[in-house]
Amino acid sequence: MAGFGHLFRNQASSYAAYRPTYPSGLYEVIYDFAKLASYDSALDLATGSGQAAAVLSRKFQRVVALDQSEQQLKEAVRLPNIEYGHASAEETGVPGGSVNLVTVAQALHWFDLPAFYREVRRVLRPEGAFAAWGYDLCEFKGNDAANAALEALYNGTLGPYWSDRRRLIEKQYKGLEPGPEHFGEVKRVILDTMSAEMSVSALIGYLSSWSAYATYREQHPDLPDPLIKFKGAYKAAFGFTSDEDKATVYWPLFVVLAKDPHPLK
Repeated sequence: MAGFGHLFRNQASSYAAYRPTYPSGLYEVIYDFAKLASYDSALDLATGSGQAAAVLSRKFQRVVALDQSEQQLKEAVRLPNIEYGHASAEETGVPGGSVNLVTVAQALHWFDLPAFYREVRRVLRPEGAFAAWGYDLCEFKGNDAANAALEALYNGTLGPYWSDRRRLIEKQYKGLEPGPEHFGEVKRVILDTMSAEMSVSALIGYLSSWSAYATYREQHPDLPDPLIKFKGAYKAAFGFTSDEDKATVYWPLFVVLAKDPHPLK
């Protein structure tokens, strides 16, 4: 992930406050696939503010949560059985064969995948498993005007400012799965959408955590904030009069799963 940490450096607080919460059903799919013999240790990579690590800590005795961004780690949830650290996903520094489960939330597309999958194989126990999930552009079901406003922001104003890596999210990680040289069993699962009821102000906070928005603002500090225009169109689409008015936001959710890691040669 070297070279991409700067994209999330300046909006760490927005990321921690406004990113959607992953549904419990996602973790059930992961645990059902993994069928782990024990829940001693999990490793959460590109942990950000520790959103996934906090959930894993309810299941595992110990969670190691690593990220390259010190700013993100400063925002992380602190729990007694979570150990946070500063490291890349490709070189974790975690002892070999020590982890039952490796997880990655909304970050697999940033990694050097050949090096990363070798590192996952190195740290996993023989019966361990791997799970990486992500979510695509959100939508507002049944409101074409609100969706059009979001599309104009995402692919219009901010379109040129997205990293090419972000486009891999739009393919729902198809083609990013580890090959047969890495794991004995691999699958990609398209899950039910996750949703959240968000106020207008919370939605704007979430959109402000986008890396393309941060890049746009850095490069064009004198131009109008594009979120102001979006907010006006969004409120008009729903007939909202207050920034505290709420609507349900939906995100397509998907996960890559793997187990039976092959020993490194």
